[in-house]
Amino acid sequence: MELAAIIVMFAAGGAVALFVMVAVALGRREAERSGGGGGGAATASQERDRIASSVLHQVLIAGGVSSDAAMREVRRGAGIISPITPGIDIGNWAESYSRIANPQQRSWLLETAVQLVASRRVLVPLRQYVALLDLSFALGFQTDALAKLREQYGFDYVDHAKDARPAEADRGGGRMPLFQREQRDEGEWLRVLEIEGPVTRQVIISAYRRLAAQHHPDRFHSATADAQHDAAARFIEITRAYESLMATHRDE
Repeated sequence: MELAAIIVMFAAGGAVALFVMVAVALGRREAERSGGGGGGAATASQERDRIASSVLHQVLIAGGVSSDAAMREVRRGAGIISPITPGIDIGNWAESYSRIANPQQRSWLLETAVQLVASRRVLVPLRQYVALLDLSFALGFQTDALAKLREQYGFDYVDHAKDARPAEADRGGGRMPLFQREQRDEGEWLRVLEIEGPVTRQVIISAYRRLAAQHHPDRFHSATADAQHDAAARFIEITRAYESLMATHRDE
């Protein structure tokens, strides 16, 4: 009897130990699974914040804001407390942001950049406006998205390369913010973008990006004032042509 009782006790103890081991293993696996997923989400969020803060910092720097002041603006205006990497390429970093962000997050980054720029209540240097254009394209938006935000937040840009000459005073003359459409013949806009043959949205986009890269203000930062101004005027002209053509070729 005693031997049988001992055997039963050992069997029961073994069963309990086995149950505990299985429960612990299952619990650990579940913890690792939930922890790994949560950790991945947290890591992605941290990476988005790091990229966003660095991009916003660079956009402000392009407007002549000091690094320290830009950092404070990002902290206060965007509410991001994250390490900032200075001297980045906005286009490349914004493309990285797009890969780990949803459409709402991408829209937030572009609008936040516009808000920070517009909140200074000064004419925006053309170089800073081009930084916003680079950001908009890299996030997957067309120029119209930025134009609408400019209209919403009410800011304009200025070409400092020619005696602080305002944007409206370029080749077309008169007061004409970039987001307003000029009533010009489509053929003239096509000549501005050097487009020949069938016209589609993709053809317009490709032509604009090619010419914008050639006349990007950053390419002329060390040139003479006249050369900078000519490049800026050409950049403005091709951007207007792009916006006008995209507005009339919506469904292609």
